[in-house]
Amino acid sequence: MMEFRTPVDVGRPLRGIRVADRSVFLGSCFAEHVGGRFSEACLRAVVNPLGVMYNPMSIVRLLTTTKSGDDDFAYHDGLWHTWLGDSSLSRLTEDECRQATDEALALLHGSLAEADLLFLTLGTSRYYVFRERWQLVANCHRVPQSEFAEKDLSIDEIVGSLGEALLALRKRNPRLVVVLTVSPYRYRKYGMHESQLSKSRLLLAIDELRRRHPDWIAYFPAYEIVMDELRDYRFYAEDMLHPSAQAVDYVWSRLCDSWMADDAKAYLARLEPIARSVRHRPLHPEAPGYAAFRQRTRKQLAQLQQDYPTLNITLNFEL
Repeated sequence: MMEFRTPVDVGRPLRGIRVADRSVFLGSCFAEHVGGRFSEACLRAVVNPLGVMYNPMSIVRLLTTTKSGDDDFAYHDGLWHTWLGDSSLSRLTEDECRQATDEALALLHGSLAEADLLFLTLGTSRYYVFRERWQLVANCHRVPQSEFAEKDLSIDEIVGSLGEALLALRKRNPRLVVVLTVSPYRYRKYGMHESQLSKSRLLLAIDELRRRHPDWIAYFPAYEIVMDELRDYRFYAEDMLHPSAQAVDYVWSRLCDSWMADDAKAYLARLEPIARSVRHRPLHPEAPGYAAFRQRTRKQLAQLQQDYPTLNITLNFEL
């Protein structure tokens, strides 16, 4: 039979992802999407507590910063913002913004100390510096572009800065396994050629980090899956730059099939029909049969929680 796609070999994980694992996801919007699937499945995951991060330097700063400083905040357009995170941490007052930022940093570093897995999704090798203080920023918060200088990281700079930060984490948490990925989002504002060069620098840096630390740094080819296996604009959102929900579903399925341990696969197989039942909305909820359906689903959910006591299986639905 002819094959009408080019399947990507995702490789073997350093170890399978288990039900009891604690995971931290940091990085671009793709980390949000895949990390979100972990959270939806009620697996123990912390996803971008300071918001979406795009470049390695901003991620390194989060990994090495436990408390904000006075220069980490700026006032613009009626709100206080932090240069350490995105606008989800913006507040009406500086004190409120500082509190939200420090709480997010505490959550991040507390989670990293207990994590089994750290997933880092890199989006671009380009980063921005606030000219007034010559300070790295994770997000520009719609401050005029003229206030910032753009910089491109070299392969050696990525390897040096990210490698040092990850080594420090590993010393504090020797069981930590790091999974690096590259976002398939394309930065059209840089130009398609420059965007591709940026992705190439990230990929080469990741390959070097993996070569130096093969026992605890791995690579999951989300970028290649979207660019090579799917390779069709129907797998992109309306802007033709972000992967579509269908593409995210496919990457999630490849991760589950290849990198989940047997106990995690068994748990997900039991969870899925229960989740479908919870999401079900009948045309006639007053019907006697629906009451019995709800009761069966409650019992199934309670049994699943009993069988997996390390998880908090809420599903965020009312039954």
